[in-house]
Formats: sequence, structure tokens, C-alpha cells
Amino acid sequence: MRLSRLFLSTTVLLLSLVSLMLVRTMWTDWQGVRRAESGLDAMELAFATMQVAEHASAERGPAIPVLNDPPSDALRKRLTQFQQATDAAFDTALKRLRQREEAELLTALPVLERARAQMQAARRELERVAALPQAERVAVDKRSTRQVIDQMFEVVDTVLEAVTMLSASAERIHPSLSLPLVGARYAAELREHAGRLGSQFTAPLASGAPLGPQERDGIPRLLGRIEQLKALLDVKARTSLSDPRIDAALQAQQERYFGQSLPFIAEVTARGLAGQPYGMDSAQFISRYVPAMRSIVELRDTLHEIGREQALAEVAAAWRRLRVNALIGCCILALEVGVFITLRRRVLSPLLLSTRHMVALMRGRLNQQLPAVQRSDEIGELQAAMHALQASLHRTQELEAERETLITELRQLSHRDHLTGLMNRRAFDDLGPAQLAQAERHRWPLALLLFDLDHFKRINDQHGHEIGDQVLQHVAQLAQAQLRSGDLLARYGGEEFIALLPDCDDQAALALAERLRQAIQQQPPRLPDGSTLNLSASFGLAARPAGLQASLPELFSRADAALYAAKAKGRNQVQLAA
Repeated sequence: MRLSRLFLSTTVLLLSLVSLMLVRTMWTDWQGVRRAESGLDAMELAFATMQVAEHASAERGPAIPVLNDPPSDALRKRLTQFQQATDAAFDTALKRLRQREEAELLTALPVLERARAQMQAARRELERVAALPQAERVAVDKRSTRQVIDQMFEVVDTVLEAVTMLSASAERIHPSLSLPLVGARYAAELREHAGRLGSQFTAPLASGAPLGPQERDGIPRLLGRIEQLKALLDVKARTSLSDPRIDAALQAQQERYFGQSLPFIAEVTARGLAGQPYGMDSAQFISRYVPAMRSIVELRDTLHEIGREQALAEVAAAWRRLRVNALIGCCILALEVGVFITLRRRVLSPLLLSTRHMVALMRGRLNQQLPAVQRSDEIGELQAAMHALQASLHRTQELEAERETLITELRQLSHRDHLTGLMNRRAFDDLGPAQLAQAERHRWPLALLLFDLDHFKRINDQHGHEIGDQVLQHVAQLAQAQLRSGDLLARYGGEEFIALLPDCDDQAALALAERLRQAIQQQPPRLPDGSTLNLSASFGLAARPAGLQASLPELFSRADAALYAAKAKGRNQVQLAA
């Protein structure tokens, strides 16, 4: 059996087993684990936010006496303790929420932050009202006292909005958590409405006045909502969650809050409606009414604990499924390894080695040592092909290097004058327009200098072309020494030179040309016999002021005309074109 068929058959078998038993099953189980853990985290976040609502609601209790009763350090200290507990609950919930990455959960973050800002605003208003004299607080600023409590109501409403969002997210992530979460949310709302019911009596107790229209309307409405939430809790807890702890918590709530606190509320309400004295102040009312509300919180905590246990059980079950399937996958992998070992010695190892060598060859590493050809099967054919490819690539690389060297040399020759080493006319014509465009873009002045040697033909005739070449080289060196580094200098033909001077006005160009003229005249080249050869040059200069436009041919034409004028006037001078 050929190696290609053996490899194909084994690969199909292994991929089928691994794909069907490992990838799909393990991925599904892992998603189940992540979903169970995410549901647990979302539920814990919702509960932490419920605790924020609880503390924010409880803070109203000590705030009411501070607003209505005579100033007292004990009342102030108690309020500070409740405020610190609320802040700690906010800190815990916000910290845990900011650590989450799920976008669905993070939507509750700005809501909870808004609730904290509302709480700060309510506390500032409380401090303002509490600073007023007691008589003014009760008789004059009663509306402000009520406004503080309303602001604290708004804080809890906002927090409960975040609770609803987080609970809904937890239910979507893990639907099995919906029953305990809904029950806990009902309990949190019941705790808040119970607190608001107590707040209806704060202003009447402070002033000793009968219940007003606002209280007469609010108390029945809150009692109706409380009874509605109690019925919903009974249905959810008793019919959906069968657990003796829930029965005990419901019984405690019935006895303590519904059996004690609500009859007390009915008694105080009757006195307020009849205009009878209440016989107590705000602090005494709170001390009798609020403690029984703890049974509602205990019911909420019981529902959360049962939901948490369910979530933990789901997480544990998901991990068990994952581990069992992982064990099955290991067995499949063991079979795969057994087959792989058989094929590795005959196919995979030499094939992988050949692949690495082939990749190295394709990346240009041609000097590596290839394995010797010792087999006559497909692997041997591949190794022989690699040797042939390496030899072919070596030859191609050598030819490529020769071609690049030749191209570089040709490019240099096409742009340099072989005698002087300066740019030739082609290079100047290529670079000149770009230099001119740059000067126009920067609004620089610019000048074109054209010069050639006087009576150069006579030098060639009298001393020979070799001396003439030395003279041209000497003049090129002088010109390079006088011109600036950014100037373009080229041998334009024969004994004629050209220079483009950017950022150079006519006066600076005249001065430069004059210095070069004097250097040519005062620094004559030395002949082989030790004598010197007197030289002079004529210069034509065309300048273009800053801000004006002129093409390179136009500048050249003007400079050429000035050069002819210099020759006509006796040579060895600089002429500026008009």
C-alpha cells in the first residue's frame, strides 16, 4: 500500500473520531460550563445590587428623625453609620460590575452610577434641611423635608431598575435561575414598599398634625401593593420552589411583618385620620416598625441562597460532563497516538523535515545542508526534487545578483559624467523640474547659472585633449567647492557647466558666480611640466524672484542669452539676464 493512501486513510479516521467526539462535545460542554458560571455571576451581581437597594432604603430610617426631631448627636451618629453601610454596598456592587466583561451586564453600570449620584444629591439636601431650626423645618419647610424623602425614594427606584436589568440578564444566561431570582426581586420590592409605607408618617409625626391628603392617598395604595407582592411571593415560593427554608422564611415574614407591623400601621393610621395624638415621635415609630421588616430581607436572602445553590449545582454538573467527555476524548487521543507513531517513522517525520527544508529554500536560505536521498518512494522523490531545486535556485540567485549589479552600474553611468564625476545633462534635466517645483511650493527665489571656459578649444589644440580633460576636472572641483550642498551642478556638454541655485536671489547668485569666476582665474591648473595654465570663464545668470513662476527652459534661455552677452563683452565676466 502506497504511503499516500495509508496517510489519507489514517487521517480520515483520526479526523472523524476527533471531530465528532472531541471538538463538538468538548466545545458544547465548555459552553455549558461558561453559561452556568456566567449565570451564577450575574445572579450574585443582582443580589449585590439588591443589597444596595436594601441599605439605601434603610438609610431613610435614621434620616427621618434627623429631619424632624430636635438635633441629637446620637441621631447623627446613627445616620452616619447607615450612610457608611450604603456607601460600602455601592462600592461592592460597582466594583464587581466593573470587573465584568459581558456587554449585557455592563448596561446596568451607568444606572447604578446614576443611583449613587442621586444618593449624594439627596444627602446634600438632607444636610441643608437639617441645618434649619426645628420649628422652621416643621412649620415652614415641610415641603423640603418631604422632598428629601422623595429623593431617597428615587435612589431606590433607580437601584431597582439596575436589579431588574441584572436579573433579566441572569435569567437569559441561565433560565433555571428565573424562579429564585424573580422571588428575590419581589422580596426586594416588598422591602422597599414597606419602607415607603413607614415614610408616609414622618411628616405627620414630626408636626403632630393629622394625616394629609397625600398620606390618605398614599397609605392605601402602598398597602395594596404590599398585599399584591405578598401574594406573588407566596405563589412563586410555595408552588415553584419546594424547600422547607422558604416555608420557614414565609412564616416568619407573616408573623413579624404582616402580623405585627401592619396592625401597628393600621393603629397609627386610625389615629392620624381621627386627628388624635400619635403618642410617639419619629424615632419611636421607626423603632417599632422597622425591625419587623428584617423578616422580608431574610426571605429575600433565603431565596437567593436557594438560587445560588441551584446555580452551583448546575456549574458542578457542567464540570462533571466536561470531565467525563474529556476522559472519552483521551481514549480517542490514545488511539490516535498509536496510529500516529506507526506513521511518524515512515511518513510524517521525513515529510515534515522535507517541508521545513522546502520552506527554507523558498525563503532564500540556499546554503542549508539537505538530507541525502536514501529512499525510492515518494519521500525519496521529494528529497531528490529538493536537491534539484536547491541547485536551480543557486543559479537563479547568482544570475539575479549579476543582473542587479549591472543595473546599478548602468544607472550610475546614465546619470554621471564619466570625466568630472558631476551629474550629466540627463540627470540635470530629470532633477531640475523637481527642484524648481519645490522652490515654487516654498516661494523661494531661484537662479540658474550657466558658464563655460573661455578659449577651451585653444587649450585642446595647444596642449592636447588629456590636458583639456584635466582642466575640466579642475574646474568641476572648484565649482563644487564654491556651490552649496543643495545646489544642482552638472556638466552640460563640452566645456559648459550648469547650476540650479534654490533659495538664492539675484544678488546672492551674482556674488556666488563672481567668487567662482575669481577662483577659476586665480587658481589655475598645474601642467605636468610644472607650469600653470591661465584660465577664465564667462557666466550667464538668470534669476527668478520669490512668488513668480518660470519654467526651466525659460530660465535656461535667459541664462544662455546672458552667457553670450558676457562673451560678446570680452569674456571672463558675469552677466545677469534682464
